[in-house]
Amino acid sequence: MLHKFLSTLAVGLALMIGSVHGHSWIACTDYLEENGADWNPDLCRAFPRDGHRFVPKTGLFGRDTGYDYHPNENTPCKTMPSATAYNKEHPMAVYYPGQKIILAHPTKNHVADVRCTNKFIPDNLNKIYRSGKLDTPQPTKDPKLSEFRSNQVFDLGISPFGNDISDERTRTYPKTGFQNAPKFCDNPDKALATYTMILPAMSPGRYTFMWAWGFNSVQDLYSTCWEVDIVASKAARDQVLRDREPSTSDPDGEGTVTPAIPVTPGRRSTVAANAVDGMWNTWGSWQTCSRPCGGGIQRRIRRCNNPQPRNNGAPCVGSRVETRACNTQECSPTSMTDIVLTEKWNTGSNGHINLQTPRPSGDWRVVVRFPCSAERINFWNAIEDGRIPSETRQLGEYWLIQPEPWMQDKAYIGFSAEFPSCIGELEESNIVTEIQLL
Repeated sequence: MLHKFLSTLAVGLALMIGSVHGHSWIACTDYLEENGADWNPDLCRAFPRDGHRFVPKTGLFGRDTGYDYHPNENTPCKTMPSATAYNKEHPMAVYYPGQKIILAHPTKNHVADVRCTNKFIPDNLNKIYRSGKLDTPQPTKDPKLSEFRSNQVFDLGISPFGNDISDERTRTYPKTGFQNAPKFCDNPDKALATYTMILPAMSPGRYTFMWAWGFNSVQDLYSTCWEVDIVASKAARDQVLRDREPSTSDPDGEGTVTPAIPVTPGRRSTVAANAVDGMWNTWGSWQTCSRPCGGGIQRRIRRCNNPQPRNNGAPCVGSRVETRACNTQECSPTSMTDIVLTEKWNTGSNGHINLQTPRPSGDWRVVVRFPCSAERINFWNAIEDGRIPSETRQLGEYWLIQPEPWMQDKAYIGFSAEFPSCIGELEESNIVTEIQLL
């Protein structure tokens, strides 16, 4: 059969597709759960520059707001430093030498995990750089990119990917590098991923840190910047945090720490007299169903902030995530595919081409026709059929095949693409998908 015949070509075709589009950003610069699985805004005690605009604490984690950024030599950061870059709800980071620091970011579909994507999604560089010590508490400009890169703070490693990696390794967590997301397959676009680093010895003072992520290569960089106050010791750091009223506990790799103030010196070592126990807020709205038919999943969340635990009060008991079945009706037998745009931003979209069952017998491919050709496009759970004429592809039509058995087990083909020339026309009703028998 053609699917089996093409299986030997799968790796080569996957690599011939070329560079694909990546995007992500740092959402929290001091998170309180190492190797965390679910985002909890109450565990974030510091934010990147202008986080209140782009990654607000009360916003949807991983939502595209234009915060992803390609740095250049003269403008290494998305925004310039300013007096309004931080506020009470989105404070600046404060670290001490030797501190274990957790950074949180959304996956945005960029994890090699054969359960829901493939083993070829790249990860080529993850590093933290810094400026020199700032000579003013309120800088007005950043150093050049080359200056940042001459002062490396920590190498976060890279995640395993490629043909030489076993399927088992792609689905094993924790990982080094960008792809450390234990629940990636629950929500590939918006899953929580975390880095862990130990801050090396640094002279106390204020610095600007820069996260640099190399997706396709070490030159294909994305960056996020934030200011940091380096203090001499944990005690000095804890004093700053007490003034803000978050936790002064640090992650130890054993799980989550409670976002509450510990007992300060002079108080009883048991529960403080003014302890406030946490209580759940109301449930949020149900998220969009994962499938339009054939049985999908909806999720909703609630937050432990009504009130948030304080002064060694008890944390909320129970789950912060609830799921339910949705769209359980059978899919129409007249079409073997349907398409769902899971997210749109100002120049592109993520989506799923859902594959209904039973699949056709024999050899077949999926054909998808967009209103225009994508500037950049990445598919997972399938590869592009190399037999497509170049002029057909230039019109926005793509042919997809699933030569590998693990691909054929997937319920959908995912894509992430940039459509700057026709983003206004990019609606589900304007995208045609069909099965072609070969």
